[in-house]
Amino acid sequence: MPKEKLETVIDIGSTKVATIIASLADERVSVVGVSTVPSTGIRKGVVVDIDAAVEAISQSLEKSQRMSGFPISTAFVTVNGSHIESINSHGVVAVSHQDAEISRDDIKRVTDAAQAVSMPSSREIIHVLPRDFIVDGQDGVHDPMGMSGVRLEVETNLIHGSTAVMKNLSKCVNQVGVSIEEFVYTALASSYSCLTDTEKELGTILLDIGGGTTSLIIYSGGSPVYSGVLPVGGQNITNDLAIGLRASLDIAEKIKLKLGKEDDLIKRTIFPTSDEEAREVNKNELDVTEFNLDVTTISRKLLYDIMKERMRELFTLVSIEIKKANFTGKLPAGAVLCGGGALTYNVSSIAKEVLKMPVRVSKPRGVTGLIDEIDGPAYSAAIGALVFGSRQFKNSEKSRFSDRRNIGGSVKGAVGWLKSFLP
Repeated sequence: MPKEKLETVIDIGSTKVATIIASLADERVSVVGVSTVPSTGIRKGVVVDIDAAVEAISQSLEKSQRMSGFPISTAFVTVNGSHIESINSHGVVAVSHQDAEISRDDIKRVTDAAQAVSMPSSREIIHVLPRDFIVDGQDGVHDPMGMSGVRLEVETNLIHGSTAVMKNLSKCVNQVGVSIEEFVYTALASSYSCLTDTEKELGTILLDIGGGTTSLIIYSGGSPVYSGVLPVGGQNITNDLAIGLRASLDIAEKIKLKLGKEDDLIKRTIFPTSDEEAREVNKNELDVTEFNLDVTTISRKLLYDIMKERMRELFTLVSIEIKKANFTGKLPAGAVLCGGGALTYNVSSIAKEVLKMPVRVSKPRGVTGLIDEIDGPAYSAAIGALVFGSRQFKNSEKSRFSDRRNIGGSVKGAVGWLKSFLP
C-alpha cells in the first residue's frame, strides 16, 4: 500500500488567508480541503495586528479542517513583504575522502559554507537555493551526488527577510495550534506552480501581484538569481477606482474583477460566432446595474484610464528591479504574471508595453482533487507551496532510502572484509 502523507499550506496575504490541505501519494498531490477568508491584521505582507491576524488564520484553518476531516498540526507558510531581499553567495569545501564519491554530507557542507555571509542580526535566511555546482573546476553541474572529485564549490541564491517580521508571523500561526514546517517565499512558491522548465532555463521574471505587494523572482539558467518585493499591488488599483468612481472599496473591487473577467469574452467577440455571443458583452460600456450606483453603465475607457497609470507605475518599478539585478534584455522568456492582480483588465498589454518583453498570465498547475475553488492566478502561491512541500517530502524519502542502501552496502563490505581473514 503506498505511503500517504498529509500536507498543509497557509497562504497569508494582505487581502486573503487561504488554507489548503492535500494528500501526497503515488507521486500525486491531491487537494482534500480548502478555504479562503478575508485577511485581517496583515498589511503589505506584514503583521500589524496579531489578534486580528490570528482570528483570520484560525477561521481559514477551521474551515479547511472541517472540509477535509483531518486535524492539522504542521504547515508550510508563505512569507511576503518588502523586507524580503536576496543575495548570491559562493561556497567551497574539500571532499571528505580522497578518491571518493561526493556524498550528501559534502553537498550539505558546501551549502552551509555558502551561508557564511555577513548579515545583520536582524536578518534571517529563508531559503538557500543552489544555482550551480563546480567539481574540480568543472562548472554547470546541477547535481554532484556520486561524482568523483577533491574540491566542491557551489553558487547559491540566498533569500532572507526580517527576523522580527517572521517571528510575528510565527507567533500568529503557533497561536492557532500549528507549528511551521517551513517558510516559503511567495514568488518562489508561485514559480513551482506557474513556470515551465524551459522558461526557467532561458530566463524569465515571475510577478506575483497580490493585494498589497508584488513579489518577484528572476530565473536564469534554470535557477533563481534575484528576488524582491514591491509595496504596490491590486489594492492600489482598487483605491484609485474607488476615488475615480466615488464608490466604496468593496464595489470598486467587484467592478475591477468584473472588468477583468469580461476581458477574455470581449476578445472572443471581436469575431463573434453568433448574434447571441455578439450581444453578450458591450465592448464600450460595462453594466454596473448590480452595484446600485447612480449610473447603470460606465465607460470601459474611463475605467481603463483610471487603472492604467497605477499599472504603469507598478511595471516601471519592476523594470527598475530588473535593471538593478543586471538582467535588462537578458530574459528571452519574458514575464509571467500570477496572483489576484493578474486578473486586472488589460494587465498583460500594459506589462508588454512597459517591460518590452513577452508577457503571459499563468494559472497554477501541479495538483489534483478539489481544484475548482482554487482554479485561478490568485492561488498560485498556495498551490506552488504545496508542490514545493511535496518535493521536500520526496527528497527526504529518497534520502532515507539512500541511507538504508549505504548502510546495507557497509554491512556487506564489512562481512566481506571479515571473510577474507577466515580460512
